[in-house]
Amino acid sequence: MLKLKQIIPGVLAPLSFAMGSSVEAATVVNLDGDGNVVSISDLEICISSAEICAQAPEDLTENKVINFYNVNFPLGSFNDIFGNPTQPGFMGSCNNGLCFWGNQTQASLAITEMNNAINDMMPIPGDIAGEFTPPLPPPPFPPLDNRRNFYRIPLSFNGVSSITYIQGTNNNENPNSPWVLDTIDSNTLISNQLYADFEFVGQEIITPPTTPTVPEPSSLIGIVFMGGSALIAIKKKD
Repeated sequence: MLKLKQIIPGVLAPLSFAMGSSVEAATVVNLDGDGNVVSISDLEICISSAEICAQAPEDLTENKVINFYNVNFPLGSFNDIFGNPTQPGFMGSCNNGLCFWGNQTQASLAITEMNNAINDMMPIPGDIAGEFTPPLPPPPFPPLDNRRNFYRIPLSFNGVSSITYIQGTNNNENPNSPWVLDTIDSNTLISNQLYADFEFVGQEIITPPTTPTVPEPSSLIGIVFMGGSALIAIKKKD
């Protein structure tokens, strides 16, 4: 098995719960003191075909590729968090947290894997808590709730004023209500939203098992016969 996983240390929230079964690292959902999700570490996303991703390592016939991400949930406008897409040179990529910009399929996979990790917890957290970006000014600024029962992955910019996104949500804030993949929608560049900000951590490539070559029975008989004949010839020569 060839592993190209790169480990990058990070600071975890006060409460952490391990999920998954990766040998190198498992997906970890990090909570704050109130039980809200604040980040996810080492999120595993298989980027191979669905058929290959579903196979166990011993059943593989071609490489299985798994990407790992750390995920934070900043709260703010798209411009403040990811940059202004109306400016020349803007490019959505992992460099600015937009690892799934223009890729709805992989964005859906990311939401599914995040939801699976959150839903495996007991009780299931009811909210995602994000940090405001940029930080809010000190009081008397009106207090804003930094908790949401959804998070959004941006997909594209319409070229005018709105961002298309896909989101994960639990549809209400009751504990044990499962998080699900929601529909595609849009919001303005300047509205405050709770986004998922991704950092690429590394990649693991799982190769198919190698089967040692075993001689056919007829070949084994031939080898034994040849070895025996050689020994007889040596004895006769002596």
